[in-house]
Amino acid sequence: MQNVYVLSDIHGQGRAFFEMLEKIRFSPEDKLYIIGDVVDRGPDGIQLLEYIREQPNMELLMGNHEDMFLRTMDDEESWYETWIFNGGGVTLASLMSFPKKEQEQCIEFVRKLPLYRMITVENKRYLLVHAGIDAALGDSEDKISQMDRDNLLWIRREFFNAALACPYTVVFGHTPTGALLYYAGTLTEEAREQAAAFHITKWDHRIAIDCGAAYGENLGCLRLNDQ
Repeated sequence: MQNVYVLSDIHGQGRAFFEMLEKIRFSPEDKLYIIGDVVDRGPDGIQLLEYIREQPNMELLMGNHEDMFLRTMDDEESWYETWIFNGGGVTLASLMSFPKKEQEQCIEFVRKLPLYRMITVENKRYLLVHAGIDAALGDSEDKISQMDRDNLLWIRREFFNAALACPYTVVFGHTPTGALLYYAGTLTEEAREQAAAFHITKWDHRIAIDCGAAYGENLGCLRLNDQ
């Protein structure tokens, strides 16, 4: 049986990432989806991008930090200060230490990252997306494909507090689970306890897996076969 794992928001924490791979005994037969924010804040983002790019059984999705990185590399000057403020300086310095050809390969890899994936594991459907969806616009796959890029990468309150009736579970990162106590008014009591501990948090067709690795908390990793 293939194990299917999802994690997010590594934020340059290479040691935590490789320790997690050892902990779950990740094998060539398994599949790992990483739903954005490999880069920024921690020191190893570019090295992690290069490592993930070379793995045939790992798939990276776009996060808002990869998007800020890309927009800055594309000379969208309005994004430079925002990216640096959000921890992009260490990523930029690391990128500049690589030869020009390798820099270009890294940028092109990021440019081609998908915004979301709809997958089925053990007869259950999951939408993997960095931040969430704008449920007010609908929740069919056709509607998701038409959603604004910034919503899929940045949304918070509107997604957390919407009533979802979708035939799938949304697995997302972006917001550290501890911060859900501030943003999400729809959490169950069990979900509030999970969030307060910076653990994977589940409620109402949602699973939040950014457990705050960037801030010295946990790197969350979810095995979808168990859900």
